[in-house]
Amino acid sequence: MHPRDFELQNLTENHRGVRRHRFMESADINAAFLAVFAPLRSNIRRGRSIGGQIFAIEMDACIPGELLGTSWIPAATYGIADPEVLADEARRQALFARLLAERRAEALFAYICERIPAAGEPLLYVEIVSADGRYAAEHPIVEGGGWHLRELHRGAHRRLGPSGTR
Repeated sequence: MHPRDFELQNLTENHRGVRRHRFMESADINAAFLAVFAPLRSNIRRGRSIGGQIFAIEMDACIPGELLGTSWIPAATYGIADPEVLADEARRQALFARLLAERRAEALFAYICERIPAAGEPLLYVEIVSADGRYAAEHPIVEGGGWHLRELHRGAHRRLGPSGTR
């Protein structure tokens, strides 16, 4: 590629001084999935079901993969009376775009819901969104043994799209 092929304007507007959120490292995305998986596994083992839930995840700005905190975001505070409507991707992406546009310490957001496909076992769907991309994982839920009513299994996450806000 020839240096003249770069657009100078795109390069000058795409640095940390202009961006609201820093670029997310793969370590940040992995840490976010791990932080969400452990409590969800405990809830699933106790027999609880997970409806459409939104969480904000704050990552350390200097150390990739270092989680600082998580907080639950009630959907009702954004005018969504029934969290089940977030299963619609367009509504969910509009909410994520709104959350990313706010001035917040959190730079990652997670959407979590339990889905029952037409054929097969129920799945727990987890979607992590940043300003740079969207990532999702589906975790199979199976019948548990012993005191576990149900069991949640790990699943690999995948990138869904190039950007969470575009």
